[in-house]
Amino acid sequence: MSDPIDKTKEKIEAISLEVVTIDGVDISAMGKILNLLCDMDDDAEKIGRPVFSDLISGLKTFLEKAIMGETDDFEPFEQGIEHLGSIHRCIRNDKEYKDDISEILNALGLKKSDSGQNEKNSQQDQPEIECDTKDKNVSAEESAAEPENKKEVKEDIKPPDQDMDEEDREILSGFVMESLESLEAVEVSMMDLEQDPGDIETINSIFRAFHTIKGVSAFLDLDRINKLAHHSENLLDKARSGEIGIDATVIDICLESVDLLKKLIEGVQQGMENGVALDIGLDITSLVDRIDEIQVEGDQVGDKPVGEILVQKGEITSEELAKGLERQKEEPDKKIGQILVEEKSVEAKSVVGALRDQKKTGKRHIDLQVKVDTKKLDNLVDLTGELVIAQSMLRQNQLVLSIRDQKLMHNLGQLNQITSGLQATAMSMRMVPIKSTFQKMVRLVRDLAKNSGKQVQLKMFGEDTEIDRNVVDELYEPMVHMIRNSVDHGIGTPEERRKAGKRESGEVHLRAYHQGGNIVVEISDDGRGLNKERIIEKAKAKDLITDESKISESEIYNLIFHPGFSTAKQVTDVSGRGVGMDVVKKAIEKLRGKVEINSGTGSGSTFIIKLPLTLAIIEGMLVRVGKEKYVIPALSILESVRPTKEQYSTVEGKGEMILTRGKLIPLIRLNRIFDAKCDHDNPWEALVMVVEHDGSRIGLLLDELLGKEEVVIKSLGETLKDIQGIAGGAIMGDGRVGLILDMAGIWDLVMGV
Repeated sequence: MSDPIDKTKEKIEAISLEVVTIDGVDISAMGKILNLLCDMDDDAEKIGRPVFSDLISGLKTFLEKAIMGETDDFEPFEQGIEHLGSIHRCIRNDKEYKDDISEILNALGLKKSDSGQNEKNSQQDQPEIECDTKDKNVSAEESAAEPENKKEVKEDIKPPDQDMDEEDREILSGFVMESLESLEAVEVSMMDLEQDPGDIETINSIFRAFHTIKGVSAFLDLDRINKLAHHSENLLDKARSGEIGIDATVIDICLESVDLLKKLIEGVQQGMENGVALDIGLDITSLVDRIDEIQVEGDQVGDKPVGEILVQKGEITSEELAKGLERQKEEPDKKIGQILVEEKSVEAKSVVGALRDQKKTGKRHIDLQVKVDTKKLDNLVDLTGELVIAQSMLRQNQLVLSIRDQKLMHNLGQLNQITSGLQATAMSMRMVPIKSTFQKMVRLVRDLAKNSGKQVQLKMFGEDTEIDRNVVDELYEPMVHMIRNSVDHGIGTPEERRKAGKRESGEVHLRAYHQGGNIVVEISDDGRGLNKERIIEKAKAKDLITDESKISESEIYNLIFHPGFSTAKQVTDVSGRGVGMDVVKKAIEKLRGKVEINSGTGSGSTFIIKLPLTLAIIEGMLVRVGKEKYVIPALSILESVRPTKEQYSTVEGKGEMILTRGKLIPLIRLNRIFDAKCDHDNPWEALVMVVEHDGSRIGLLLDELLGKEEVVIKSLGETLKDIQGIAGGAIMGDGRVGLILDMAGIWDLVMGV
């Protein structure tokens, strides 16, 4: 497989993941996609398939129009991405792509007959949009984000400081990181506030986040961020003082402020990275005006002092309050609550209750924390891994083993304990609760339910379960797509649920827990469930299966992970175009995990994601084929057997097979895949390890099982990183390198995908 084909595969997967998680007119995401498409141009020329190059040109033309605001219908683009993946698969398998894409090219704005000329004309007619903005003053995102009054907004955009020193960059980087973290916390607090609008402590925490962003942005001369944060802070200040009440309108506008602030702050980050303006020029005027309108309405409502609260609660009458206020004029040192108690108009406990309603107080325990650069943390983990390897090599050194000194053995034992403890501590420092990722889904479900007119509740379990920080970052986008599918396809409308005998409000459950050294994340809903008959019908139409009686239920459900597979009868803004589930599966497999599906018609669906706790260490079985050692991930292993001669057979068109547990499974010889010599050619003289992938099983022919081990996974470097079937390497105790097998890659190799 040539290098350009590998490169384009990675870029297509990255584009697909951006497409399935893009939300509305996301200029930042569109800019990333455009850069990826531009990067693919050179590789497309090397590949030499005109249909591939034409489609890339069409996608670029369409995206440029979308960035300039000339179209907001992304259906042609998503169909184009689906065709791009199909064409790429044909190129990998050295086949011709037979489908006519002229209609797609036309929908994208590029005619196949004159694609090259059309592209040139497009570039002449459209304002210049560069894919790589490192040497330009204005990025694609900035150009697209300019409103009609360009001239007025453009004056506010400050050019990049080409002489920005390292200290300034460090300050800006810290501002971006902390502000984005604060805004994520605000989103979660907004959900809490919607459940309890009178929680003063929650309002105060949201206020403090906006206040901090306002103060630091003013210092850094980021005018738009400062202005929007300032107006949002004023709104929250009136809410905490009781001048305005917290309702759905206030919460919605605060969430809009969070979204816009995120885009502005991410623009600062992009500006630093690309050497362009830090202000991407988004229009904040309309949102600021709406915030001001709410504040004016709040000023008209006025305060809600203790006396009014008592009247509202029915504790006193308006006449008693008026009488108390008259007396307060004569005795201004006394508070109204004290006067009302003295007048015996109300009991003291009622006044105390009103005061609590007016302002809730509470102390929070704050753990002292030290911020550490993630690069330093990763370096510590790497060094600890090297220490573990060195310690293991020392213990297995033949010279050391020959020494019969008890004190030396005792010291080596102590060293082993200290090294293991240090490794466990270093790894735990990279572990973070999955709570932050789960909580982001609360906002997602709320918005999806609101836009679709459905009633959906998200319930979370095990959100304190810890997982490697690098894993949790990569898990976010696959989870977003599966949650969207649950709400869009799984949960029905209130009317549909009522007819099915269910409650009008649907539920989506997020659950995380540890199981056998792995983390398991379950996403389930109580909706319609997967329609097995429709999946089979669609699979037959795509020539994926011929006889459903020969495949298991899990294999039927796994068909939805096939590229371009969708059973949706109606395409929505959220899903249904067949772009996404295959990308989700690849993203999970990239993390050395797997996805399982449990579903029943009318009873909902459950997607079970199994992942390693960390990407730095892999638990697996160390095996030997000839002189070579391999590590097979424990997550894929079902059993190991020594077959008899009767269990071995060959099947025409399928090759060598092994009969195990009443089923024939393909026999795969690792020595042939990796061109290694083996000790035994006859399977009944060797061992067979049965492994599973996507509900299917194969048997790997081995010479010896060496035992279960936890090994530190190492990259094989730029030259060898793209070898199919290999996930990485590990240094063994004898100092030699053992290759870690990638089951998804092995599957693709042996099945001819």
